[in-house]
Amino acid sequence: MTVMMAAFAMAQPCVSAQQKLPITWSVTSAKTSVAAGSSVRVEITARIDDGWHLYSLTQQPPPDPTRITVPEGQPFSLGGKIEAPAPETGFDKAQDADTEYYTESVAFKVPLTVVPTTAPGKYVARIRATWQACNGSLCIRPQVAALDVPIQVSAAK
Repeated sequence: MTVMMAAFAMAQPCVSAQQKLPITWSVTSAKTSVAAGSSVRVEITARIDDGWHLYSLTQQPPPDPTRITVPEGQPFSLGGKIEAPAPETGFDKAQDADTEYYTESVAFKVPLTVVPTTAPGKYVARIRATWQACNGSLCIRPQVAALDVPIQVSAAK
């Protein structure tokens, strides 16, 4: 199951609202059903436009690292460490510093845990990716991608 979500933009100094953002996000889950109290892993993929790069989860500010969160107020929580491939490293002209980044695409594996008292039913897990991207000469302000994936919760085992 794949759900494509475009990242939505806050005000940006270098990329106008009419221009396409350089990162496109999607979320997939191999399992669409999970028991209350159990875990499910979803994969969040960032497709990165040519010439742009996305900063890693472990990038030390500045620039802003990618952050993946599971907002409170839902029957899902982050169930462990987010898995990510090793980033590329190199000198970033836009930052005038060595940075950790991804080009082309990157997939993050996000473990979600279902609250044990969750009643059986259909739910939507809401995940947020806060990110910043740069090319060789400019950066866009941090953006937020809202990613939603439907998950069927069954009774606890």
